[in-house]
Amino acid sequence: MALEGHSPPATAGHQPANTLANRTYIGLLIAQFLAAFNDQAIHASAMFFAINTQTMTEASAISLMPILFYAPWAIFCTLAGYLSDRYSKRASLVFWKFAEIAITALALLGFWLGTHGNPQIGSWIVLSTVFLMGTHSAFFVPAKYGVMPEILQPHLLSKGNGLLESLSFLAVILGTVSGGVLSFLFLREEYVIGIILLILAVIGSLASLMIHRMPAANPALKFPPYLYQPLFRSLRTLFSSKSLIFAVIGIAFFTFVVAFMRATVYMLGESQNPRWDELRTSVIVGTVALGIGLGSPLAGWLSGRKVELGLIPIGAFGMVTGCVMAALMLDFIPGLVAFIILIGFSTGFYLVPLFTLLQHRAPKTSKGDMIATSNFINVTGAIAASALFFFLVFLARKIEFVEQVPMQDGFARGKLVTLDLERGRPVYFEVKQNDGTQAGGRKPDPNAPPPGVLDQILGGSKPKDGSSPIVVHVHRGIENGNEVIVSRAMLRGVEHLDIRKHDEELKPSYDAQHLPRFLFLGAGLMTLLTLLVLWWRLPDLLMRSTRVWKGLTGPHVIIEGIHHLPSVGEVVLVTTSADLDLHAAIRSATDRWTRFFSGEGDQAEAIVRMLKRGHLPGIVLDGPKGEALLRAVTVQISVELVPVYAVREEGALIIGFGQNLEPSTSMDELRKRIGEARNSG
Repeated sequence: MALEGHSPPATAGHQPANTLANRTYIGLLIAQFLAAFNDQAIHASAMFFAINTQTMTEASAISLMPILFYAPWAIFCTLAGYLSDRYSKRASLVFWKFAEIAITALALLGFWLGTHGNPQIGSWIVLSTVFLMGTHSAFFVPAKYGVMPEILQPHLLSKGNGLLESLSFLAVILGTVSGGVLSFLFLREEYVIGIILLILAVIGSLASLMIHRMPAANPALKFPPYLYQPLFRSLRTLFSSKSLIFAVIGIAFFTFVVAFMRATVYMLGESQNPRWDELRTSVIVGTVALGIGLGSPLAGWLSGRKVELGLIPIGAFGMVTGCVMAALMLDFIPGLVAFIILIGFSTGFYLVPLFTLLQHRAPKTSKGDMIATSNFINVTGAIAASALFFFLVFLARKIEFVEQVPMQDGFARGKLVTLDLERGRPVYFEVKQNDGTQAGGRKPDPNAPPPGVLDQILGGSKPKDGSSPIVVHVHRGIENGNEVIVSRAMLRGVEHLDIRKHDEELKPSYDAQHLPRFLFLGAGLMTLLTLLVLWWRLPDLLMRSTRVWKGLTGPHVIIEGIHHLPSVGEVVLVTTSADLDLHAAIRSATDRWTRFFSGEGDQAEAIVRMLKRGHLPGIVLDGPKGEALLRAVTVQISVELVPVYAVREEGALIIGFGQNLEPSTSMDELRKRIGEARNSG
């Protein structure tokens, strides 16, 4: 639907801007960019920290991170929505940016303890900050998205959202990659990560002060007698609106598939032989967000001055294609990266129209509450994705699709006398066994050049001299002089040596080589099923996609007065144009299933059925048949009439929506109002 001509009333000297180049919008962009960066950097670094300190297994850490981050979105959704609407959204944005300073300071403490003799305690403190950053986002996001209509005029929302999403996902890219890169560079010195995140939190807090003061959307809103009462009220409102429930279903799936895809790529890295390091895994995970960052602004540009729902099927088909091809490219990393970027790029097309639709159609006095309720549904999807991922990994092990790796325990026993580390990672060791012999790994070639960053990300893992690779894994806290046990395993031609303290139990290892392929295919299937659900909710969804292509190659569409079109209730569009291209242009501007009738045959019953299902029929008044059809409908059901002006003019399709009329309006008056709808913006 279009966003022309309607803006929230100015209050207390504040009104939405007519340009993106305003201080408040720029301050919001900087503040949310650094918030999203820290979210993802803590998310990734906490996961690798828990794995590297042996606090959690790979599968447990991968599954737990989304639950820790998203659970606060469900727990605090109604409180976040209440505060966002009851008080100025600027107050929420500023408060939570300063709260981010305290959270990152706590992460610094956890990293410090974890690298100075308390790895388990430090790891759990860092993991707690993932939950706290999720709490930060639970309150920050409703204010961030809810404030957009208060910052920008409606006709700028699609472009503003496109840029907002682009920068958000650029922050996700950099945060995800940086979390891995920093974990890679500062292994066993992770407190440096905490210092960097703390500095960024301070900068983001200062940027939030650029946001102009603005009035509360609903200052008279009372605190609910029951904390979750607004949730149920908002859910009823959502389910009563075809537009809102369509947006919420689509966004909830987005959260689900992103959480599932992220876990899948992390599992892909853990299943490699040798396992990918934090740098390589994080870069490939970040390419999903890179694609979204590229696709979102393009989606905003293609939408123009309206919500272009026709982009959704294009995005969904691109996501399905990317998932299937990624599954086929697991052994060719450049191809895998290309199709992961395609998944992200297509997701941008899918996401921008849905977020803009939710913002525009949510009631002005409860936008924060509606977005918080949407977040509740989203987090249910994210937690469900993590639970499904954990269950699939568990099931794969139970049915032995993922096989346990045979381990030769006690390959060496004795005192660790030499342990050489490079960038915090073991490259050589020697163990003096109880019988006086020594066992150790292969010394690295001192003359071999170190691999470049691109080689580490896209290249293979085998030594360039042709020898079989050896992977040495040393448990956290082991030092020279400790009594240790060395276990050995051969996995697909790679020798793995695991060094643990003599009193630690040997934990099983699994070869998940084939699992990521099926997880990618499953993500593609779930995307296709969701598209079918959205198509069922909006039967002309695929037809709208053809309108997108025609808009690029054919006449330009100009929409005026779309704010006159209600999002709920029984409404009939009335126009005098029988041009099918103009009908398609009108349809692309609406957010409900729209179909035009011309009075041929008995069509009144079909129109009444559409109205009772919440759809949006249109009637063409091009003669007596159209007039008779309109009267036959208004006799059976009380409706609002929306006059629509539609004409071809100088290579453009001009569409204007007029003010609502009573069903008793005379035909002469109705035709007059259709002509006046040209200037209804």
